[in-house]
Amino acid sequence: MSEETGACEVCDIQSKRKCSSCKLVFYCSQEHQQADWKEHKSICKPFVEDYSKDIGRHLKATRALKPGDVIFSEAPLVFGPKPHRIEAGAFPCVGCCRLLEDQSCERCPGCLWPVCNAKCSGLNTPDRHGFECQILRLRPSTELTSFYQFYRFDVLIVLRAMYLQKANPKKWDVISKLEDHYECRGPGTEVYKDVEEKFGVLEANYLKPLRDFERNTGRSIVLDASPAIVHRIYGVLDVNATELTEDIDATILYATASLMEHNCTPNVMQLIDETERFTVTVRAALPIEKGDHVSSIYTHILWGTAARREHLLRTKYFGCCCKRCADPTELGTNLSALKCIGGVEGDLCGGVQLPLRPTLMEGAWRCDKCSIELPEKDVMKFVNHLGEQVDKVMSKVPRLRELEDVLGKLEHFLHPNHYLIYNVKHSLVQLLGTEENVEYSVDDWLKKMNLCEELIAITKTLDPGNARLSLYLGVLLNELFIAQFKILTRTWENPTQNLYTEQLKGYIVNTIEENKRVLEYERRTVSGNKLYEIVVKNEQIYSSWCELNSQ
Repeated sequence: MSEETGACEVCDIQSKRKCSSCKLVFYCSQEHQQADWKEHKSICKPFVEDYSKDIGRHLKATRALKPGDVIFSEAPLVFGPKPHRIEAGAFPCVGCCRLLEDQSCERCPGCLWPVCNAKCSGLNTPDRHGFECQILRLRPSTELTSFYQFYRFDVLIVLRAMYLQKANPKKWDVISKLEDHYECRGPGTEVYKDVEEKFGVLEANYLKPLRDFERNTGRSIVLDASPAIVHRIYGVLDVNATELTEDIDATILYATASLMEHNCTPNVMQLIDETERFTVTVRAALPIEKGDHVSSIYTHILWGTAARREHLLRTKYFGCCCKRCADPTELGTNLSALKCIGGVEGDLCGGVQLPLRPTLMEGAWRCDKCSIELPEKDVMKFVNHLGEQVDKVMSKVPRLRELEDVLGKLEHFLHPNHYLIYNVKHSLVQLLGTEENVEYSVDDWLKKMNLCEELIAITKTLDPGNARLSLYLGVLLNELFIAQFKILTRTWENPTQNLYTEQLKGYIVNTIEENKRVLEYERRTVSGNKLYEIVVKNEQIYSSWCELNSQ
C-alpha cells in the first residue's frame, strides 16, 4: 500500500510530509510548514476551550478522533511533592520526588534536605528544587525534634508555584485563572484549618526569613506570599492537579489537562513520561466525535458509585451524574450490588440489592426480586465496614489463604462483581498457582483462567478504551497467559486431553497480542515497561515451547 500524498498548502507540490500534529494537511518542507503556521494553527488543534454555567471551562473536539490519536502534549506548570502532610513512612526526594525509605539518606548540598543522591537532576533545576533551595537555607537554626516535623514536604510545591510569579508570569497567569472552589474551602472548614497550619509553617520558617533577606539585600524574590495566595495555590492544586504514585510520589499541575471535565467512563488516556520532564500526552481512548467533550476521570474508576461520588464531592466539590453514575447496575457490572438478605422461611430470595436513584446520597436500595428496601446510609455503613476488613488484609503482603478467607466472607453479602470482591480477586489471581511444593491440576489452572476472564470482562466494561486500567488489564492478561500455557503443556502431555490443543494455541497467541496492544502506551512508565517486558518474555517462552514440540 503506497503512502498517502497531498498538495503542499503553500506551493501545491505533491508531498508525503503531513503536519505531525493534526495529520490533516501536507507540506513539501519544514520552511513551508513554518510559513503557513499563522493560518494553520487555528485548525491544527483537535480541540477548543469552551464554557458553560454547569461545568465551567472544558474542552470540545473540533473534529472526529479515533483511539490513539494525540489530542495534545504539554509540560507541567508545577511539579513537586504532594501537598499532603507526611507523618510516617516513605518520603520524596526533593529533586525528583522518587520515594525514599532511609532517613539517613544523602542530603542536598545546599539546604541539607533529603535527596536520592547528590547529583539528582532536579536539585539545580530552577522550577524544581533549584529555587526553593535558596529559601530553605534561610530557615533559622532549630533543634531537629522529629524528621517529619522538620522536613515538611507538603509546603514545597507552594514555594515552587510562588516562584512563577516572577520567573514565568505567563504560567502564573494560567494558575491564577484555574478554579480553586474557595467557597467550599473557606473559614470554618477542615481544609481551611489545614491550610492555615501549613501557612504557619511557611511563615515562621521560610517566608519571614525571606522577607528579612529581601529587605537586607534590596532584592525581590517572591511578589506575593500572603495567606490568601497560599490558600489559592492549595485550592488550585487540590481541584486541578494530577498525582503520581508508586516509585515517584508527586503532584503535577498542567494547564490544558486541568480543563478536561470528569466522566466515570473517560474518553481519553493521560500518559506522563517520566523520562521527558513529566510531559503529559493526552490521546483519545475511545472514538470521539466532533463536538464531544474531552473527558478524564478525577476519582478511582474501580470504586462503586457511592464511593466515587463521595470522593468527588469531598475533594473536587461537585457531584457526578454521568451515564455510569445514573445507572444502578453501573453499565451492567453490578459493581456496587449486594446480595439480598430477604427471603421466606429461612431461604434467601436470591435477589440483588441496587440503589433506586444512585445519584442521590440519601436514597434507598431495593431488591430486584422481593422488593425489600434498605436505607442508603445503612448500606454504606455496612459496605464501609467490609471495606475496612479488606484494607486490613491488603495493607500487608497477604497470603493466598488470607485472601481466600476474606473473599469467602465477602461473598456471603456482596454480588460476585462487587468492587471489594474485584479488589481481592485481582490480588488472589496473581497468587493462584504460585505456592511451592504443590502439584496443580488442570482443574486448578482452569479455575485461574476462568477467574481471569471474569475480571477481564468487568475491567473492559468499566474502561473500554484502557484510559485508566491498562496496567490492571495487563496484569490479568499476563495471569491468563500463565493459566492457558499451563493447561496447554499439561494436556499436551496427556494424549486423551489434547483435543483442543490448536484452539488453545490460538487463545494464547491472542492473549499475548492483546496484552502488547493494551500496554503499548504504558511503556514509557516504569511499571508499564516492566509488565511489557514480562509479556515479551512470555511470548519467547511460548515460541520456544512450540518449536520444541512441533510435529
